[in-house]
Amino acid sequence: MLVLCATFATSAAAQGTLSSQGFGYPAGGLSTHAEALGGSIAESDPLSPVNPASLGSWGRAGLYLQYDPEYRTVQAPGASSHTLTARFPMIAGALNIGTRFTFGLSATTFLDRTWEVTRNGYVFSGADSTLYGEKFKSDGAINDLRAALAYNLLPNLSIGVAAHVLTGQNRLTITRALADTATAIFSELSTLSYTGHSASGGINWRPLTVLSLGVSGDAGGTMHSFRNDTSLSTAKVPKRFGFGGMFGGISGLLLSANAEWNGWSSLNGLGDTDAHAVDGWDYGLGAEVRAPSLFGQEIPVRLGFRKRILPFEAAGEQVHESDYSAGIGIPVSRGRSRVDLSVTRANRSANVPDVSEHGWILSAGFFVRP
Repeated sequence: MLVLCATFATSAAAQGTLSSQGFGYPAGGLSTHAEALGGSIAESDPLSPVNPASLGSWGRAGLYLQYDPEYRTVQAPGASSHTLTARFPMIAGALNIGTRFTFGLSATTFLDRTWEVTRNGYVFSGADSTLYGEKFKSDGAINDLRAALAYNLLPNLSIGVAAHVLTGQNRLTITRALADTATAIFSELSTLSYTGHSASGGINWRPLTVLSLGVSGDAGGTMHSFRNDTSLSTAKVPKRFGFGGMFGGISGLLLSANAEWNGWSSLNGLGDTDAHAVDGWDYGLGAEVRAPSLFGQEIPVRLGFRKRILPFEAAGEQVHESDYSAGIGIPVSRGRSRVDLSVTRANRSANVPDVSEHGWILSAGFFVRP
């Protein structure tokens, strides 16, 4: 719980954090495996619903589940907060159709808007004053539901297309209670719903046995906001373009890199003017080393770095995030299934005086094949 002075609460951290400004924090889209590598394998990872062509390497039919709790610390002048946010950012499944096609369904968190702020103040009536407590709480997210189809055109070349439906809601609750218990507690609930659609496509190519390249993009679409059944506004789903590669030419070592551009500014106009979105790049680097085997199975050790601009400004300033991550993969059922574990240190900053945010994100991904 966060107690802030009125000035701070109405500026950069009116939503409690730097990362969850506007419509929220982009928490999904990467598997635990990809998170451990700083997102650097996003274009080639079949478990990350980024490039639909990557489904061509999914293998046997299976189901993937992921859990990502985040322990977050926000520091501001004279105050600090420590919160735990539990997220289930992804569920995905895929199956083969014949020898060349793979069909997959996934649900991921597009923007997570979960935060809570509490502040104290005084209500003045003549010469008298009464202490009050005010709590602002937001709960909800916009989710990305994807249906994708990949086709292995050649043994070393896959193409893929996908259709996306974006849907979700944000629930904002404002509660005010006076120290004078004779006064009733004031509470107000506002619920906004969102729907949208988009399409994406991509290519995965292995020009060499030790080299894999991927390119994908999202064409964008239309997004609508509603209060109850009343349409409020319309904007565009952000366009996206990304490319990356993996190199395994060094024995026992896999190197990877990725870059992605997101046109978040197309969301401007979907909400009030305080929610100002900006376009930005997302970069990732990673390395995976084969460690000594455990019970006859190799355990990969992963390290990654990621740097990106978050979608929404805080107090008119861009919010930057730098992530340092590490993880392992544990094969189970003689390699048919896998448990991935990772930990990420996320550092977020903006040109807002004396305000900073840091988070520890733990991730557990469970890939199960019958």
